[in-house]
Amino acid sequence: MTYIKIIFSIFLTACLFGNAGASVAPSEAQSPYLTPIASDSSKEELVSLLEAAKDYVLENGREEALGTFGDPEGEFVRGDLYVFAYDFNGTLLAHPYLPEIVGRNNLDLVDANGVLMIKNLMEVAELGGGFLYNVYPNPAAKNVEELKLVSVLNVDDDLWIGSGIYLSAQPPRFSPQAREALKAFVNEALNYSLENGRDKALEAFNDPAGEFVRGDLYIFAYDFNGTVLALPFQPEIVGQNRIGIEDANGVAFLRDFLNLARGGSGESYYLYPNPKENMTLELKLSRVAKVDETWFLGAGIYGSRASAEGISEKKPESRVELKSFVEEATSHALVVGKEKALADFMDLEGPWVRGDVYIFAHEFNGTALALPYLPPEVGTYRLDIQDERGAYINREMRSIALNDGSAFYEYVWRNPLTNQTEPKVSYVMKVDETWWLGAGIYEQ
Repeated sequence: MTYIKIIFSIFLTACLFGNAGASVAPSEAQSPYLTPIASDSSKEELVSLLEAAKDYVLENGREEALGTFGDPEGEFVRGDLYVFAYDFNGTLLAHPYLPEIVGRNNLDLVDANGVLMIKNLMEVAELGGGFLYNVYPNPAAKNVEELKLVSVLNVDDDLWIGSGIYLSAQPPRFSPQAREALKAFVNEALNYSLENGRDKALEAFNDPAGEFVRGDLYIFAYDFNGTVLALPFQPEIVGQNRIGIEDANGVAFLRDFLNLARGGSGESYYLYPNPKENMTLELKLSRVAKVDETWFLGAGIYGSRASAEGISEKKPESRVELKSFVEEATSHALVVGKEKALADFMDLEGPWVRGDVYIFAHEFNGTALALPYLPPEVGTYRLDIQDERGAYINREMRSIALNDGSAFYEYVWRNPLTNQTEPKVSYVMKVDETWWLGAGIYEQ
């Protein structure tokens, strides 16, 4: 792969801009699915660290504690186990490895699957604390997104803290098509419930051969007291109250469902048996939606499907996939900070270079920040680049990011693989007030 990318780089240097390469195909022989379960000792260490951090705040005061939490050489940093701190507005107060984003509000920050990260963690902290999953870049693995079990703890009315451990398993990534299909399925069930009433809807949802069971995709339902109303593959627990139920890692997933549904809708991760895989315990991404003041419904997609799709390696081939790729890159930049993100985008062996599709980035002043196949061009002014029709493509993409936030941009460009001028579409997105990024695919 390195040799191929070097050849592509030669093509691209000659063209001064563009994409090259072949798709990075997922492995044809998929490894067996591994359930991401943390060891008891690692969870105990995690909880112990947070309790010690809370005691430190109470004994030494907030200001001194935040300074200590932000010190990468401090007592609350133990390799990739460290304490971070937030207020209840979603503003980051301390992080030992990301000092450049301390002070930023991250309430709307989403992970690579579009799941709210800080908001979901904060809601658990508001209840006192507990475990939750994030998909988060692992600095020990070239900042590749991995599943992380996070524990949070409420310190006082203005402060909560957290820490987490990475769980070794397949990349916890779900395709944009699968996520959109999940959302559509939940909306379909919601509309059915509103049109037909609760009793008829629950009868349909509980039918394992019915219209709301599609492979491993099915509707579940609970009331807001935590009582099971629909589980087509577990009829024996319909009617039971599961308010305190936790998964194998201690994540109280019904707690999360209730929080999300009370707010209207939302998504979260947990471990749950897959009925199409002999009830094997798997990571599941579920979406829930409130039906009325008494009950909610939801559905989820399983980790074995995501693993089989090889999303973390797949080259975007459609506009839907391209948009998702760029959104993931933007989230990555906001999570790890500008400097680390740009280094990741420039890594030819990293996850942001997938053959002839890669992330490029620019300052709004026109300076190139990331061009993985054209490193000599990084730091140069590139607003005067034109396509063969005379369009100033970087100016126009910059304008989209600056004024609209994000959108597709169509133009023509010479494809170094075919040496022909071909239609190309890029999706561009504003990261913050200083820079934007994007990626593109050729459309035949």
